[in-house]
Amino acid sequence: MKRLLNIHEAPTILFTLLIGIIFAFISPAFLGLDNVKLILDQNTTTCIVAIGMTMVILLGGIDLSVGSVLALTATSVGLFLSSGMSPWLASLLGVAVGVLCGIFNGYFIAVLNIPDIIVTLASMYIFRGLAVGISGGTWMTNFPSQFQFFGQGKLLGISFPLLVAIILVIGFVLLLKFTRFGRRIYAIGGNKSAARLAGIGIAKSKFTVYVYSGMLVGIAAVIFASKVGSVQASTAGSNLSFEVMAAVLIGGGSIFGGIGTIAGTVVGVLLMGMIKNGLIIAKVSPFWVDAATGFLIILAIVINTLQHVRQNRRKGGELI
Repeated sequence: MKRLLNIHEAPTILFTLLIGIIFAFISPAFLGLDNVKLILDQNTTTCIVAIGMTMVILLGGIDLSVGSVLALTATSVGLFLSSGMSPWLASLLGVAVGVLCGIFNGYFIAVLNIPDIIVTLASMYIFRGLAVGISGGTWMTNFPSQFQFFGQGKLLGISFPLLVAIILVIGFVLLLKFTRFGRRIYAIGGNKSAARLAGIGIAKSKFTVYVYSGMLVGIAAVIFASKVGSVQASTAGSNLSFEVMAAVLIGGGSIFGGIGTIAGTVVGVLLMGMIKNGLIIAKVSPFWVDAATGFLIILAIVINTLQHVRQNRRKGGELI
């Protein structure tokens, strides 16, 4: 359990429990089974994308393009479906589009060694522009009824999107904890120079992370398109980058890299979802959700910075 959750996630877990108690006091329906299911179902897309963002931030990187990747992938799926393609094949090709976007980012960041913030800022506009261009700026609608299963169906009595999210969370938790790849991610984010001296392939690891991220966004895009039932390329996923980065930081991830867990990110996603849902139940303006999220991000960054400074001082004292 040490790598699954650590002390960095403890404040978020406690705060999440506190928020749950407060909203339950305001409205007993908040902790009702139907509302809990609603919170989980509404945040599956964010959770899936946040898995990839967790790995990116563990490397000490950033990805501003995930919202645009989702828009391009969802739009592509819509076009595939409108051409008469089967929902399963259209969805697989949609995920492939997400993977290609990840390859694009990974090549420029890992192979050409261009700063990730510059590459993903550029690709954010490139992918969004492609999505608008191939759709002609029109809404993608009238998806076949079979396609609804991916975003609205159930399997074994569980919402299919939630089941997919649970499987992906478990899979990537195990990947980071029990594989050489996972250890390399933490090592690179913790100390890139030491990782390079240890013979770790930094470029290969970075490239793989961005490919994984693109794949996860592709999966989330299929669920998003199916759940919503329509796609508008110019607005789809417009706030997604902000939301997933917020979830990672709130969940204990460090902007300096090397610290964080997928389990902590999941807690961050749930906390943001609870706040949004609770404010709606309390009949508070939804505009306060952004304010609350922004405050949590600042708080998380302050905590990360203080911890980083304390660790550096401790290392400096040991050297002396």
